[in-house]
Parts: sequence; structure tokens; C-alpha cells
Amino acid sequence: MKKIHRLSLLSCLVATFFVTPAYAQWQLENDHSNLDFISIKKTSIAEVHQFKKLSGSVSDEGDIHLLIDLSSVDTQNDIRNERLKAMLFEVAQFPTAEFNGNVDMSKVDALKVGETLDMPVNGKLSMHGVVQDSKTILHVVKLSGNQIQVTTKLPIILNADSYGLAAGIEKLREAAGLPVISAAVPVTFDLVFKHLV
Repeated sequence: MKKIHRLSLLSCLVATFFVTPAYAQWQLENDHSNLDFISIKKTSIAEVHQFKKLSGSVSDEGDIHLLIDLSSVDTQNDIRNERLKAMLFEVAQFPTAEFNGNVDMSKVDALKVGETLDMPVNGKLSMHGVVQDSKTILHVVKLSGNQIQVTTKLPIILNADSYGLAAGIEKLREAAGLPVISAAVPVTFDLVFKHLV
């Protein structure tokens, strides 16, 4: 009986530990955030697409975790959406893309409302079963006492070949009857985070 009581007490302590302010973080607000990418076909025709479902957080220690629901891809064309999900991303097997990295949050915390900061971020992007180093420059704006906006300073160029997506690109090209679809994909994002305690 004492053992059961001790286990219950331990469970309560663990639960309390994980909801204390020490684990406060910046939580991504999906409704105010965008992640876009550009596809280029026939050499010179560019189209902007986006993912509708994002989630993520940045800890007070600067650990970044961003999750992209690949099934939420939106190209403004239902047939193309389904082709991307089935032929390119293969969402049944690889439903998400994930980025993990770290930034110096002390610099962000020092910002006053309305101030901006450009800062580098290094991390790893996992997509389609492949993990690659990824880096960019972030533009950070302090929107309010508990909100920040994080955007790409410059577009991030992802190469489909680096993530095992070349075969998917070829399937899309054949299905659409196109002469070529570029394997280099510019990506930009505009993310809003709210600080939770």
C-alpha cells in the first residue's frame, strides 16, 4: 500500500514539474502563420503554394521545434493537391516534415515592442525519411509583450533530390504532361509565436 502511495505521489510531482513556469515557451499560432513554397514548371512558370497546418514551439532556452502537416498542402487545385500528397510527399508513409534547431533567445527577450532583429538559425530538417542540415537568417519582430513574428530574411532553397523526392517530381511531371518541373524549390515563412506560461 505504501508503495502505491509513493508511486501516486511521484506521478503528481512529475506532472507538477512539467507544468511549472520553468517550462514556459513560445507557441506557434497557426491561424496567423504561413509557410509558402514556389513550384516552377515549363522553365519559367512559377506558382505559389502553401501548407495550411503548422504547429511548433520555441522554448525559453531557444530550442525550436516546427512540424508541417504535409497533407495540408494547398495549391488552389484539388487534383494537384492530391497528386502532391500521393506522388511527391507520399503522406501515407511520411505525413510530416519537421525542423529542429536552436537560437539565442536572450537577444529576442531583450527586444522592445516594435523592435526587430536579424539572427542566424542552424538546425536539421527531416522530410520523406531524410534528415539534412538546414540554416537560414530569421527576421524577428517583437509584436507585443507576449508575441513575436518570425520571417525568412531570404528564401530557403530546398533541392528535391536531397530529400529523395526526385522520383516524385518525375511522377508529377508525367501526370501533368509537362516538359519539366524544377527540383529547386524556394520556401518562405511568416510565423507568429505567443509566449505561454
